[in-house]
Amino acid sequence: MKTGAQLLCGALEAAGVRHAFGLPGTQDVALHEALRRSSIRFVNTTHELAATFMANGYFRASGLLAPVFAIPGPGFLYALTGLAEAAHDSVAALLVVGAPPRAGPGFPFQRLDQAALARPIAKATVEAGAAAEIEGATRRAVSLAFQDEPGPVVLQWEPEALAGLATGGGAPAASPPAPDAGFEVACARAAGLLAGARRPVILAGQGALAAAGAVVSLAERLGAPVATTTSGRGLLPEDHPLSLAFELARGGLEGLNALLEAADAVLVLGCKLGAASSGSSRLALPADRTVRVDTSRAVLDSGRPAAIQVLGTAEAFVASLARRIGAGPPRPGAGWEPAEVAAWRARLAEGAAGRLPELAVRGIDPQTTQALFGALRRALPREAIVVTDSGQHQEAARRWLEIRSPRGLIVPSDFQSMGFGLPAAIGAALAAPGRPVVAVVGDGAFAMTAMELLTAARLRLQLVVVVLADGFLNRVRLQQLASLGHPHAVDLQNPDFAAFAEAVGAAHELVEGDAEAVFRRALRRPGVSLLEVRLGDSAAVRGARARGMARGLRQLPLARRLAGWLAARQRG
Repeated sequence: MKTGAQLLCGALEAAGVRHAFGLPGTQDVALHEALRRSSIRFVNTTHELAATFMANGYFRASGLLAPVFAIPGPGFLYALTGLAEAAHDSVAALLVVGAPPRAGPGFPFQRLDQAALARPIAKATVEAGAAAEIEGATRRAVSLAFQDEPGPVVLQWEPEALAGLATGGGAPAASPPAPDAGFEVACARAAGLLAGARRPVILAGQGALAAAGAVVSLAERLGAPVATTTSGRGLLPEDHPLSLAFELARGGLEGLNALLEAADAVLVLGCKLGAASSGSSRLALPADRTVRVDTSRAVLDSGRPAAIQVLGTAEAFVASLARRIGAGPPRPGAGWEPAEVAAWRARLAEGAAGRLPELAVRGIDPQTTQALFGALRRALPREAIVVTDSGQHQEAARRWLEIRSPRGLIVPSDFQSMGFGLPAAIGAALAAPGRPVVAVVGDGAFAMTAMELLTAARLRLQLVVVVLADGFLNRVRLQQLASLGHPHAVDLQNPDFAAFAEAVGAAHELVEGDAEAVFRRALRRPGVSLLEVRLGDSAAVRGARARGMARGLRQLPLARRLAGWLAARQRG
């Protein structure tokens, strides 16, 4: 006989769980005792929001599940934003939380209808009311997190379920859905279209990362250039001759749409086509010659018609395709010429001009974010993982960094939660200990989860955190300057970053002079390094401010009356 807490941990171990995040509380002491005796490494975080961001980074770096443990009430609510991020990022996540107190007389302590609050966010809330149910409930919850489009699931336990005794072997996990009956038929149709194409193009997303090597082989066999969503970047190394290095933050969507129009076959593999990573409805997929492959029927039926829909994993699809069209170079006359791919790549890169003005980087020459991220790229090994937060720094990183390995760039996707970067980088470092991890965050985002540097130092992680410090919420400020000419409510009060780093047990260095050398030192240095990059307004920002002020003046009532009077004088 085992306690329900032991059975829960055993079910997680059987599912391959190696790490978990969260905070213990008075309600789940028995559960944490079972965790202590298990093989699962529990990471105590500053709060549950950071724990869910860590779980996100963990999955994005490895494809593996890392549950989050929380108490009911406030712990549950702290985790909700991270669960919503997981839902938008297609991340398999599991929140293990106590059920709220049952209804009764008076006002029960910390009572909330957690299932109702989670309903718009989580794929499901799985209940465990007794010890005999908890093992099966855990298996079902894990299975549901990975089924169809990966996403968050809540596993909610009653106190008696943890404390009670049972023999185990309860209800089995939900069986994976049977393969779609038309899978092989659809694969055969897709193989016919792609093998006969002279100008095929592949658009790959996060759902294809597990098949990265096979997708590269397929692209080489078809002679097909590859564009990826932001979440799929690095699937094909961006220095590969077939890589288009497409990135929506560069503004290359018009060029990509022109390429798709010129293609005679388009394979969309593991993409739900979100707004922030692929342009969503602005992406002009040619419905009559597009193949869409996804594990989610809802994604396939989301209003983007395709000539062929394939319900299944990217791994299974590419393996089926390989059996049908073979390996090796494309047949004569098929596929794009290398010079054509290079020309399209250059056209997509032209969109980098004309975007929101970028800030100046103090202390380096030239004082541009392009130079800063170029230095970082030269210092990073190919297999490195870069994690960003939400804000202006993310756009700069996405614009200027070349990603050279699968899962090499992790950003909050279509939810864009601030505070994501540092904890997600901690999760990535735990999930992929053999890969260098660098977090790039703005100072506003850093302030939201800065105390997780304590967690990273306590874990003795090898982690580099780059803070771009400008003293503002600058993504919002730049919009205000461009439209009105003046900012409002965007000022920050930054700490002394060197003193802060010393206080939490991290090294500190200012990025100035030879930025590449600073990055290389930090990557070699044991433990946590906090690198401070000082930013200021560039000439482009000052110009945008002047134009915004003029625009704002024209909107004033007196200015409008004066302009009308002058126009009337000129007419009369």
